[in-house]
Amino acid sequence: MTARRNCGVLQIEPTDFCNLTCPMCHPQQGFRPNLHGDLLKGYMDGGLFRKILDGIERSNVCVDHLIFQWLGDPSLHPELFEMLRYARRKVSDRFEYFRIDTNAILLSPDRTEQLIDAYLEDPLVPVLMVFSLDAISRETYKKVKGRDYFDVVMANITHFLKRRGELDLDTITLNAEFQFVLQDGNAHEAKDFIDHWDRACAEGRNGVGYNDIMVKRISVGTGGEKQHRSDKLYADTIRGFGIEPFQKPHLELKLWMERAWEEHDDPESTATDLDLGETGVASPNLANA
Repeated sequence: MTARRNCGVLQIEPTDFCNLTCPMCHPQQGFRPNLHGDLLKGYMDGGLFRKILDGIERSNVCVDHLIFQWLGDPSLHPELFEMLRYARRKVSDRFEYFRIDTNAILLSPDRTEQLIDAYLEDPLVPVLMVFSLDAISRETYKKVKGRDYFDVVMANITHFLKRRGELDLDTITLNAEFQFVLQDGNAHEAKDFIDHWDRACAEGRNGVGYNDIMVKRISVGTGGEKQHRSDKLYADTIRGFGIEPFQKPHLELKLWMERAWEEHDDPESTATDLDLGETGVASPNLANA
């Protein structure tokens, strides 16, 4: 049977719990007990996860990548790295890479070792860690993330970069993205955020593998004028700081300009405010020694 390709992205949500209350994330406001209809928040059963992956293995579908995340933070699931290990064993031929989006609060040194152990089972299969950060100072972090875990997060990611750099491999495909969703509370730190991770990845072997910074436009659920103001803030900030995409040996800077649904959010907005170039798309298959 011919394999079906170009089937987009598959997202699997290990949990819909989150340990932050980011103002931009409306689903996690007010400690709601449920996010998916009447279903209470919880953790995906390991048996159900394996059943899903076994079905994919039997199918003829090939997907660009598998994301472990949706409305919650997957690191809260105690079996996250067992899930990653199982997926890479069973369906690594169906995905270009595997992706984990996390705020890194629980990416402790012990859990980083679990991640590395799972990765080293087959280091040629890429894993992309997307770190949802949105700030480079404690004050701003508290404002845009809702809680104060700044020191913990920075220590955890610094340790991750150090341990990845210690791997004795010719090719490393344990990749990293540092994500900055630009909004009212953090726009003033956009350039400082880029400069910090540029310096961090340039140090020693911190920049092995593929790394990028993704500066994203925020999507406002109500659309309309609020979305237009958010888009204008993005455009003004990018222009004001003179931020332009770059590609260095240790790091790539991406600007995520487009929202495919923006004409539905704000049909009266003009493209001239936002005409800043093409969408940046991470390429986590890239690697270097």
